[in-house]
Amino acid sequence: MKRGKRLKRVAIWLCAGAVALVSALVIAWATGLILHDSSQAASVKEALHFYRANKHGSGALNGVYLYATKGHESIDALGGAHHTYPATTSITAIEIPCGVQLRWTALQGRSTIWTFCSTAAGTVLRLSDERHSFFGQHDHATYTCSNRLLLPVKPVRGVVDPFRCSAHQVAENGAVHILGRATIKVGGKSVRAVHARTTLSIHGGATGGTETIDWWLDAANSLPLRITMQSRTSRSLFVGRVHYSEDFTLRLLSLRPKR
Repeated sequence: MKRGKRLKRVAIWLCAGAVALVSALVIAWATGLILHDSSQAASVKEALHFYRANKHGSGALNGVYLYATKGHESIDALGGAHHTYPATTSITAIEIPCGVQLRWTALQGRSTIWTFCSTAAGTVLRLSDERHSFFGQHDHATYTCSNRLLLPVKPVRGVVDPFRCSAHQVAENGAVHILGRATIKVGGKSVRAVHARTTLSIHGGATGGTETIDWWLDAANSLPLRITMQSRTSRSLFVGRVHYSEDFTLRLLSLRPKR
């Protein structure tokens, strides 16, 4: 009987110890003592390797373009994390049957691929592939868009056209605002551009938020000469409502890409 009581007490102690250990792990995880967030800049050398390793034609736009960059992203989950983007980032351009695919990389784990397609109405943004990484956890979403006309054949200042994008249960409803023509200096050369702004709201799948992007696109070939972006989104997770923010500005440094 005494032996049975001792075994019972040992079992209670072991259970209590296990609960205490799990509680300690949860607290350590929530306070960032176990999950450490880190970010590493994506290098131009890596972009060139990616470009050279992938098969593509001999399109005039093809190559790796360098952009002066100011920006950052942050998240408030698990004590918060902040990533500052490097002073120079790259966009890899590869011409595809419908137009051109643009791959912007800022950090290891932070990139966006924009697919521009030529239509009778002009250049539309057909796909937007977003990748983010915090605390070693990766988030990936591909948005398919309809009527996101960024560079009309005949741009008219003041025209506003609605568009819609979707990815799984998440939808983006927005509008393209044509703000007019501009002349942008790139490496000492003057380039004719069209300035368009996209504004959108995000909803669905416990996700919400807003995003604004200003595009200055080369009127001749749709290459981004400048981009500014502001994003504010949130999502309900088991740790509560998580908020994400991102701001960046890109400015093309040279019209001649690296190959």
